[in-house]
Amino acid sequence: MLYQLIVLIKKEFLAIWSDKRSRIVIISPPLLQLILFSFAVTLEVKNISIGVLDRDNSVHSKNIIRNLKYSNRFTNIIRLKSEKQLTSLIDSQKVTATIYIPQNFEKDIFTNNKASIQIIADGRKSNSAQITNGYIVSAISKDFTNIKSNIDSIIVRNWYNPNLDNFWWILPNLVGLLSMIVAIILTSLSVARERELGTFEQTLISPIPPAILIIGKIIPPMIISILEATLIFIAAITFFGVPFKGSLFLLYFSMFSFLFSIVGFGLFISSISSTQQQGILGAFVLLVPSVLMSGFATPVENMPQWLIPFTDFVSLKYFLILLKGIFLKDMSFQIAISLIWPMLLYGVITLFIAGYFFRKKVT
Repeated sequence: MLYQLIVLIKKEFLAIWSDKRSRIVIISPPLLQLILFSFAVTLEVKNISIGVLDRDNSVHSKNIIRNLKYSNRFTNIIRLKSEKQLTSLIDSQKVTATIYIPQNFEKDIFTNNKASIQIIADGRKSNSAQITNGYIVSAISKDFTNIKSNIDSIIVRNWYNPNLDNFWWILPNLVGLLSMIVAIILTSLSVARERELGTFEQTLISPIPPAILIIGKIIPPMIISILEATLIFIAAITFFGVPFKGSLFLLYFSMFSFLFSIVGFGLFISSISSTQQQGILGAFVLLVPSVLMSGFATPVENMPQWLIPFTDFVSLKYFLILLKGIFLKDMSFQIAISLIWPMLLYGVITLFIAGYFFRKKVT
């Protein structure tokens, strides 16, 4: 039985490598996505253009504008002359936000009246507008801190990522996302590829038990996906300077558990697909909601309350928490195991379902 399994695994490796589509899936997309996602996927807002309409033209209003210019967040500060020009810049999306400083602004400060500044942001870019508002408020508050000497200083510290480096956030996520893409596409193509080539019937009449067939189908994609994840891991700590503070054993144990939960889905898709094209489409039907609901780009906590419970069935959600915890925090085994066991459970369930459909094909 062991000999049969080894021969079947060898056959799967050869089939993956000899198939042009599978070869492309293994080599090109992960490398391209690693480069693109590392630099393109970011929640940071940079190179911001803002408009300023200063009706007061006082010392304090000029200090505020100076603080904005000295901030490295804003690359283009446009001085406006009228409300009409302010509206035009927002409508044409030439600026992300505008600042309106009214008349008597400085006078209101010294007479203890309510001195107000209006920030008008482009709500069509909700995330950028929110972050830009924070940058503007931070720059403006410097002037008010100098005026009100009785205000205590505010000290901000960011644990685990002191400088809020984007690479420290995106690279661990890519270890999970790209290994998932490789694993699910390779397994979703495995049976469908044999159907197209006409070799599936030969596999069915072979004396190999269905359980061995299933194991032989899932081991090669898991090995390849782990190798892909290892390359991304090495690139993250070597070229992008992402720190790794955790345990390698815990990283690979959680990686195995995650991929174990994914290959069952892929094998299920492959067992009900007649062509490789159907297999790829089925894989992407699963990939898109998994990525959106995993917290890859936006926090799960920001989702509607009715949707959050459904995210508990997304294995990628658990793995992303594990990756960032192991990379940046040295997550303990006790905490990690609480995230690992759901993935192992989902793996057993999905493989059981895939095995059921696979045995139906055999019989």
